[in-house]
Amino acid sequence: MIIGITGGTGFIGNAIQEAAASSGDQVILFSRHPEFLREARRFTSTTVPDVNGCEGLIHLAGESIMGFWTKEKRRKILESRREGTRRLVEGIAQASRKPSVLVSASAVGYYGDCGDQILDETSPPGSGFLSEVTKIWEEEALQAEQFGVRVVLLRFGLVLGKNGGAMKFIQPLFRWGLGGRLGSGNQWMSCIDIHDVAGLALYCLHTPSITGPVNAVMPHPMTNREFTKTVAKAVERPAFFHVPAWCLRLALGDLSHLVLDSQRVIPSKAVQHGYQFCFPSLKESLSEFKLN
Repeated sequence: MIIGITGGTGFIGNAIQEAAASSGDQVILFSRHPEFLREARRFTSTTVPDVNGCEGLIHLAGESIMGFWTKEKRRKILESRREGTRRLVEGIAQASRKPSVLVSASAVGYYGDCGDQILDETSPPGSGFLSEVTKIWEEEALQAEQFGVRVVLLRFGLVLGKNGGAMKFIQPLFRWGLGGRLGSGNQWMSCIDIHDVAGLALYCLHTPSITGPVNAVMPHPMTNREFTKTVAKAVERPAFFHVPAWCLRLALGDLSHLVLDSQRVIPSKAVQHGYQFCFPSLKESLSEFKLN
């Protein structure tokens, strides 16, 4: 399959490129700076991209949510997703030969803070900034259905990998003995290994029966307390530190929702459609990229 990928040069995009090459798929990258890439086309939130020749699309582009959520940062997070996705759908509308499928990134932030409740793809949206952003993001992507395109909404959990994702920040802290639980430690975390992010994205692309939201998370969510113990054991370091919730809110502002909100998400649809996780648990994922 010829796959067009927006945001394809980032941590997740690079992993998908590698997996696509291994599976025999051909990749066309969409970038703000295509002149620096091979097999690339221009993509911005203000211009309509040329998606002719793409049999499938994977849409990852969007402003990073990392950083302080100032009014301007919030605007960039929302507008990059809304306008970028809208331009992509306009590109689909204008294409003489339209892609058969669009796999559009989303996030488990869709569900909001839900305590111990088990969440699958049928669970309703929550409240808060991230939930509002993901709802708008998904609504824009679903507009592609009117052109006969199958749309999959891939709701990413916390992405783990050796050279990027959450471990880029977590690993050094634990190695220095500064790791510890955040807030109460009872909040649920839903993670996924970068190899399964790539694998599941391509699986959704190539499986015609999969449509709508798909939770891209490990089958076994864990609490922050359990996460802390597992990572500490993997790096063979103590994890005595505890950062109170009030301290995180004071230091990070609304960004603290990323680590304090409880989301016990399970990948019901991926499992039902036969996807086999390479790393179904945190322990297996950590052993794969050797934190030590």
